Amino acid sequence: MAEIKSTLELVLEKTRDLTLTEEEKRNLEREELDNKVQGIVNRYSDNSFPVSRLRKEVEGIHSKEADLPYKLLTKHLVAHFNLDTDNNAIVSAFSEVVGLDTTPLTTLQREYQAEKKEAERSFTEEAFLALKNRGVSGSAVKPNMNRIPEWDQFLKS
Repeated sequence: MAEIKSTLELVLEKTRDLTLTEEEKRNLEREELDNKVQGIVNRYSDNSFPVSRLRKEVEGIHSKEADLPYKLLTKHLVAHFNLDTDNNAIVSAFSEVVGLDTTPLTTLQREYQAEKKEAERSFTEEAFLALKNRGVSGSAVKPNMNRIPEWDQFLKS
């Protein structure tokens, strides 16, 4: 009687002679490292552990390219940097783990927030004037910034 082979056995027979090229191996290693670093940064940005542990986690990653974990860390930290939120943890990681001067980042965020605050004040004043011209005024009146198309456009730009 003929032997019945499992799907796994058939696949193994067909792929027995296949091998990965060096470039495919490097790409596979890079992808695995990228996923690992992304997971570490996600946990770190969720305040699961301090910057000292982030440093240990990244130092513990072994790669043929010594600086690859730090390049990937930088990539994922940049992805988590948001001008509208508190970036103290991200800035700490940049300075303490990656070794970057974070002055330009903090300056950029400070300038952005100052410009946004000034624009919001200006749009609010305009909205108050528009409401007052329509006969709506008083201490309880507060314009809904989400309903001002120009404000929305400003935020998108």
